[in-house]
Amino acid sequence: MAKLLPSLFVNGGRHLSTLSSSVNTFATHIEGFSRNSMPVKGNPKRYGRFDNVDDALAVFNKMIDKYPKPSIVEFTKLLAPIVRMKHYALVVSMYTQLELSGVSHDGYSFSILVNCFCQSGRIDFGLSVLGKMLKLGVEPDVVTFSTLINGLCKQSKFSQAVSLFDEMVEKGYQPDLITYSIILNGLCKIGDTVRAVRFLRLMEERGFDPNIVAYGTVIDCLCKNGLLKEALHLFSELKVKGNRPNIVIYNCLIHALCNLGQQKEARRLLNEMMDNDIPLDVFTYSILIDAYCKEGMICEAMDIVCTMRKQGIEPNVVTYNTLVDAYCKEGMVSKAEDIVDMMRKQGIAPDVITHTSLLNGYCMQNKMDEAMELFNEISRTGPTPDTVTYNTLIHGMFQLGRVAAACKLLGKMFASRLVPSQVTCSNLLDGLCKCGKLKEALKIFHVIRNSGSELNIIFYTVLIDGLCKAGHIEGAKELFHELLVNGLKPDVYTYNIMINGFCKEGLPNEAYQLFKSMGDNECLPNRISYNVMVQGFFRNSYTSKATQLLAEMVDKGFSADLCTSTLYVDLLVRSDKSILI
Repeated sequence: MAKLLPSLFVNGGRHLSTLSSSVNTFATHIEGFSRNSMPVKGNPKRYGRFDNVDDALAVFNKMIDKYPKPSIVEFTKLLAPIVRMKHYALVVSMYTQLELSGVSHDGYSFSILVNCFCQSGRIDFGLSVLGKMLKLGVEPDVVTFSTLINGLCKQSKFSQAVSLFDEMVEKGYQPDLITYSIILNGLCKIGDTVRAVRFLRLMEERGFDPNIVAYGTVIDCLCKNGLLKEALHLFSELKVKGNRPNIVIYNCLIHALCNLGQQKEARRLLNEMMDNDIPLDVFTYSILIDAYCKEGMICEAMDIVCTMRKQGIEPNVVTYNTLVDAYCKEGMVSKAEDIVDMMRKQGIAPDVITHTSLLNGYCMQNKMDEAMELFNEISRTGPTPDTVTYNTLIHGMFQLGRVAAACKLLGKMFASRLVPSQVTCSNLLDGLCKCGKLKEALKIFHVIRNSGSELNIIFYTVLIDGLCKAGHIEGAKELFHELLVNGLKPDVYTYNIMINGFCKEGLPNEAYQLFKSMGDNECLPNRISYNVMVQGFFRNSYTSKATQLLAEMVDKGFSADLCTSTLYVDLLVRSDKSILI
């Protein structure tokens, strides 16, 4: 077989001269962690003929002192179980001792070392070992390459992983199914659907029939990237080849179909599963329950819960969270409370998502006393409220104009060492603006901006809206200009707020100028944009421009809202024209 000298190893080769010192440094850094990771309680798991790492280390020390020394084959019998115990640094240290003692390594022992470096996230050292193998004339095998490729993929170095794969194939090494699967997984993790499908075809061309797992990986990737048609095509191909799709593939496709509202097709797949005697699991049922809840069909979702129980499948916390959230969003908080009680009776502890959904339900019903009571309870007994929980409650307080209570909660959030998210900040700004605390909102905004934190379009939109409603159109204009300078693209909602603000301040020309410039920022006017602008023209007595723009709006397929229609009818009445033209 030709000697392998791929360009990928150039960087790895730079470490060859300092490999031993690097190994020792690396081992020193994580030795303590490695030893502490060993389980010491309960019944110890046996690793070969050893119960723990100390036993293995004692045997190693005896072997290293022997004369003549045992062969590398005997030492690898000892190294392998230590690797299974995940004491990678210790194995690296033992490797160094073996080298200093004059024990020559073979391909298997080098592969063990490569694996230790890769498992510890030091792929650079792993590549150095491969370079050393080539220098010494020790032929690496497919396992060595698969280990390195897997290590590169774990560090998201997918292009390097593919390059190494291509190099090994070019030099005559035959990748096995594991190697192909590693690369395929890597491509799917980065969402490279085109290359993933192409790689699946490559496997077939090279005589490897992709198995169910390989097909499932690519189908899942296609579904997650919105390529449902392609996923279903691959699914059909899988069946034509005589393969029996598993529950994972069915769940993936059913979930994607439900998300796109294709319930009929999802039901067809469910029937297909049952016809093929593939039992539905808790994930399948949870997908269906979620789909029904999103359609507002909670009774049907509850029927599915009863069905799964009859089949001996108990709902999990995800299933119950879905139902709690659905009931709360429909305003049926008491029903949501019943679900939480049901969870507790079945020994399922409500998690932070369950409580946050319930809190949101209370807030939507303006039941802030109940919300605070629940919040205080979970703060005492757990689970610990997270940022989303605080955001929900803070938003609810602001909605009711309880600024002091909202700020107190924000203080608790800081005291709990939770980092405010962008949602927290936008809720705070929006709440202050809606409660007439515009000065305070602007102060918070400037603090966020001066701290170097990322400012998004929502922050600007909230403040522009607050300024416009307070009649501070110049301040709104200034902020709008600032967001453009900062490279942020205003969305249609931001434009509509500014256009409406100009119109209310008697500046229809400026409003129209902004309206016409929307396309320059790749943001086309929508139905609301047209209605706001038409109303602005009418209210500022620009009747000719109003009627022209109204005609343009209708021509683009947008309909007039009630306010626009009323203004137009008033115009016709005042001009004494017949409405029935």
